[in-house]
Amino acid sequence: MNKKIYIFVAVLLVLILLTLFELFIGKNSLLQQKELSAEIAAYQAEIDSLKGVIEARNAEIERLQNDSLYKESILRTRYGMSRDSEKVFQLVEPKAEK
Repeated sequence: MNKKIYIFVAVLLVLILLTLFELFIGKNSLLQQKELSAEIAAYQAEIDSLKGVIEARNAEIERLQNDSLYKESILRTRYGMSRDSEKVFQLVEPKAEK
């Protein structure tokens, strides 16, 4: 009877060790799940950031399509365009001497 108990305890111990191995070191271990959760959180933050950029760009597109004064200001400031009868003066700051 004693021998059966030792065998049972040995088998139980081996099963517990295998379970602990899989839990901490195996393919889907707790450490790997924690790393994947951190990676998912980083990707989610990037997605949220990019959604903000997309919304800003869509608002810019909407303004360019519907607001002629905004469109004119963009053309004047970014591209230096003017109307035919206008003279454009560009002020340049002098370079600092070394």
